[in-house]
Amino acid sequence: MRILICITFFIFQGLSGYGQESKKYLKLKANYNYREGYIITLDSTREEGLIKDYLREVKKYSVVTFVNKKGAKNKYYPNEIRGYGYAFYRFVSSKSSFFEIVKSGNRVSLYKNISVSSWSVPGAPGMAPMTYTSQGESFFVKKPGENTFKWVRKKNSIKRFPLILAIVNRLRNRYWRSN
Repeated sequence: MRILICITFFIFQGLSGYGQESKKYLKLKANYNYREGYIITLDSTREEGLIKDYLREVKKYSVVTFVNKKGAKNKYYPNEIRGYGYAFYRFVSSKSSFFEIVKSGNRVSLYKNISVSSWSVPGAPGMAPMTYTSQGESFFVKKPGENTFKWVRKKNSIKRFPLILAIVNRLRNRYWRSN
């Protein structure tokens, strides 16, 4: 009986120390700005942790703040990881920006990116220059195996994309059944 208790104690002790979340991690997990998510490293390893949900949506496309289970906080840029995700958001990297996966398909997928551009205009004599900022939402398509994202120029194409994807899938299924 004594041996059974000792074995149970050592097994429980070993399992309880594995994969525990640090106090810092648990504190940030309680914060409403952090969501449970993951990053995909350059060697395609998936690492679970917390992702900071930025209030400014445009920041999601340029940087991600990740906290691993040990509590270490790091900022990652698109050239440092392959992608990340949390809740129902999934992002992939193009080395210069993150793209949100809007619709994923076998032959083609739809992605979204938000970019910011700023410009300055000299002020009148004795006045400071005026700085203007513009934010734009763009959509892109990419086929599996391709390296580049192709910009979708027409807004109507975005609204019709799920319909087009459904028609292509139905035609493909009909073709495969007939052959």
